[in-house]
Amino acid sequence: MGSLRIGPYQKLKNEGMYPLEADAPEIDYDKIGKRGIRRLDGIEKASGKAVYTRDIQIPGMLYAKIMRSPYAHARIKRMDTQKAEALPGVRAILKFDDPEIKGRTLNGSIGGPDRMAPQFSGFALKPVKVILPSEAWFEGQGVGAVVTADTEEIAREALRRIKVEWEELPFILDQELALNPDAYILCPGAKTNKIEDFREFIEMGDMEKGFREADKIIEFQARREAHLWAGAEMTCVIARWTGDRLELWMHVQQPHPNKLLLCEQLNIPMNKVTIHVPYQGCSFGERCNPADFSHNGLNVLAVLSAKKVGRPVKITFDRREQFYAESGDMMVSYFKVGAKKDGTITALDMKNIFAVFQCTPGVEHFVDNTRIPNLRCQALTADVSKGPAWWCRCEQLPNAFCLTLVFDHVAAELGLDPTEVALRNDGCHGKDMAYLSNYKREHGFPDRDSLKECIEAGKKAIDWDNKWHPPGTKKLPNGKMHGLAFTWDHEWDDVRGTGSAAVMIETDGTVSIISQQADVGVNPWTAYCQIVADELGVSYQDVHIKAFEEHGFILMTPDGSCNLCSNGFIVRKAARQAKAMLLDLAATKFELAAEDLEIKDGVIFEKKNPENRKTVGDVVVLAMPGHNAVGTWTEPPVLTWAWHTQGIWGEAFETGRPRLCRQGHFMEVEIDTETGEIEVTKVVNVNDVGKAISPESVEGQMYGGSYMGVSRALTEEMIWDPATGVLLNRNLLDYKIATIADCGPVETIVQETGLGHGPYGTAGVGEDVATMIPALIGPAVYNAIGKWIDDFPITPAKVLKALGKV
Repeated sequence: MGSLRIGPYQKLKNEGMYPLEADAPEIDYDKIGKRGIRRLDGIEKASGKAVYTRDIQIPGMLYAKIMRSPYAHARIKRMDTQKAEALPGVRAILKFDDPEIKGRTLNGSIGGPDRMAPQFSGFALKPVKVILPSEAWFEGQGVGAVVTADTEEIAREALRRIKVEWEELPFILDQELALNPDAYILCPGAKTNKIEDFREFIEMGDMEKGFREADKIIEFQARREAHLWAGAEMTCVIARWTGDRLELWMHVQQPHPNKLLLCEQLNIPMNKVTIHVPYQGCSFGERCNPADFSHNGLNVLAVLSAKKVGRPVKITFDRREQFYAESGDMMVSYFKVGAKKDGTITALDMKNIFAVFQCTPGVEHFVDNTRIPNLRCQALTADVSKGPAWWCRCEQLPNAFCLTLVFDHVAAELGLDPTEVALRNDGCHGKDMAYLSNYKREHGFPDRDSLKECIEAGKKAIDWDNKWHPPGTKKLPNGKMHGLAFTWDHEWDDVRGTGSAAVMIETDGTVSIISQQADVGVNPWTAYCQIVADELGVSYQDVHIKAFEEHGFILMTPDGSCNLCSNGFIVRKAARQAKAMLLDLAATKFELAAEDLEIKDGVIFEKKNPENRKTVGDVVVLAMPGHNAVGTWTEPPVLTWAWHTQGIWGEAFETGRPRLCRQGHFMEVEIDTETGEIEVTKVVNVNDVGKAISPESVEGQMYGGSYMGVSRALTEEMIWDPATGVLLNRNLLDYKIATIADCGPVETIVQETGLGHGPYGTAGVGEDVATMIPALIGPAVYNAIGKWIDDFPITPAKVLKALGKV
């Protein structure tokens, strides 16, 4: 049990946490915010020359495949591997009862039990602990044996030749049934199917008072079915031993936490392990759960298999195997809302019941960015016979889902414009906009109303004032019903993130950012280079990042929209320190004080006499990091590093920093009442990102988020057979993923108010559009047909049922 802690804003002295832009020296924006900057990874990826983890081939490499359970819940009674071992090309079989793997469990923490990171310590995680178990908790789980062979085909054939006698056990697919007192207990030794989570109960204010003050009480329930991250590059890891030194090539978002867990798991010194992270073929958050089987467990199996055969071993998932790890918003929700006639929400009581894993409780965005004074949320998590779930596609999905449905239901029940209901309730931690205005003035932010600006821009773009209508009242000339909807939230901000990086000015005057970071396709490296170029006063073309390999520095991993907010500060700090070092060195060459010099376009010049100049390369030509001592390279390198933290993730750990940037989303649909087909004809996204470092990258997230959100809203659903517990659509033919062609025109509007807590007043944008759009389909459908469908995804069959036609 845990309750929400809401503390006052605390400004820390160091720029390392919660810096204010007023404290930072001004620079001229040249590359920052400029369009047309060439993506650092663009040519490699567009030409097909980019190398991903699955592309890696190592001489002598073997291939391993893992046996999968055909049952939703079953135990291996007997297993015979003789025929598999006799197959030519089979090199080794690691069995669940072999001493090196028997009973070995997944690490459940970042840093081990004695050094547990608080953001993971209380999360409800599915109790699948044994890496290679003899009991399967869900259909498709890796169990029993790992075959290493000359080829993947031989390994698969060997798996087919393993004889297994199974004992089938009861299974449960529905989380509410799993929590019944008389339900079968899925986990041996447990007393209940309930998974403990510190976020189980959150309450703020006086609920009884809030409901007494309400003019209307609104109650409804909603449901969100499971969906998959469905990355382009499927899971892969390669392990190679050289003596007692270990190398791994991983498809992950968090290379360093994976390394840490692996070293703890197998008692290997960290300085004997090297992690390589080539380009990553997207991952949408799923590849950022290092304690999960497909990370920590898979790494252990690859390392042990490579040790067993004395050769490099590669383990890959195929597409069927990749249908693993659902999003953590498989939820059933119950809402009770109290509101006044003018749309002011006085109280909100919700109960969310999650299957397998709780991404977020569902109430946090009401705390973060509304003035609602009375909030209560019970969030329960139940173990069911489905695979582990995680933050894939964004941990904020439950929060955004609940916010959208509550606000749009309230507006509909009161007959109000939802944009007005949003503006009336905007605020922070139960406080109104006057509180936020005062906060902005006190802390050096412009006193702008971000939500109001987003709504005005979005309404104009979609022609809201002319198109908005009561539900079920607008039939188009083509015979379809027209629907319009709006939702809003705070802009994903700098909620967490810690990292480090070095900046080195090479002896030819070019600049290297030195730090490892997994690439997931969202183009952060371009933005880092833009920042360093502007801070140092050099050209963008002269800045590059060395991110694929380990250097001792690690940028905040790409698993949150705070990525740029955290890493932007890191590279900015390092660049500023490098500039100071460079000017100190230049001062000796100019025989001037460093403060008398400036840098622009890669040239160092005297401020009072700009014609007195030298290129950066001329100044650093003797600043060598190392040499054979023959010659005159006697000056120390211009090399410095910086560390930064934005704090710890989650309301239970934050120090009360309010989010100031907002986002607004508008959607237009047409519905065929004869077929139930829903066509999304237009989406307008308005995102206040504070300051757009790379405008095209911001818009890329908005475009991609739109069609991904529509896809999850209309078609994406993992479907289990209720009779067998088997997942029926383990492929991309039966699991329907939309494309940009399924979304109608998408208009992106980037607002820049400077209200972010990141560098230059920026805030995050990754994830949030794709997280806000799915639930918006519900209000759009309601506006079109006058019937609420709060069961997602919303399919044609559900539309016809709501209309009474089936």
